[in-house]
Amino acid sequence: MFSTNLWHWVMAAAILSIFSFLYKENAVYRLAEHIFVGAAAGHTLGMAIGNIHRFGWIPLTTRDQWSLVIPLLLGVMLYARFVKGFAWVSRWPIAYLVGNGVGLSLYTALNSQAILQARASMVDFIVHDQAGNFLLNRTFDNFILVFGVLAVLTYFIFSIKQSAPLRGVSHAGRWLMMVTFGVSFGNVVAGRISLALGRLADLYGVWLNLM
Repeated sequence: MFSTNLWHWVMAAAILSIFSFLYKENAVYRLAEHIFVGAAAGHTLGMAIGNIHRFGWIPLTTRDQWSLVIPLLLGVMLYARFVKGFAWVSRWPIAYLVGNGVGLSLYTALNSQAILQARASMVDFIVHDQAGNFLLNRTFDNFILVFGVLAVLTYFIFSIKQSAPLRGVSHAGRWLMMVTFGVSFGNVVAGRISLALGRLADLYGVWLNLM
């Protein structure tokens, strides 16, 4: 009934050790946690060294891509923080990484959270048929989308006192946000349940051969 593969037993031991935390924190759980963190750190270090060799050293030495000297030099300068008296050298590559990361984050956030969302909410209420006649787009989803966007934006109007009609739209926007947060939380819970079912499938199907 049990699998004869040694790595399946290692997998099952690791899963059961992590699941033991559901009862209480114990030494077996902490051991599995430390092994996981150490293995992840070692894998990350190995991937980093491999990337330096594949995308840095080989193109530099075999393809004469001398522009790669700059990122390689910045990467070496990061380790200057471990040398007493030269730790200040590592500030230059760190400053470059922080500035580059902030710039990419601003662009990504502005593009995905502002421009693309605004573009997605700009639907066409007036369409034309094959004969060229303009018709009213009666798609119910479009009306819900536009009303939801306007209602949520109305909820964040704090510069003026909201009158009765505006207050009703504002309350509708609050309820729409609550529904959205609930759906997001439900997706997170469903994702965690999916992960748990995947590990149970590994135990019953791969290790115990019951599935």
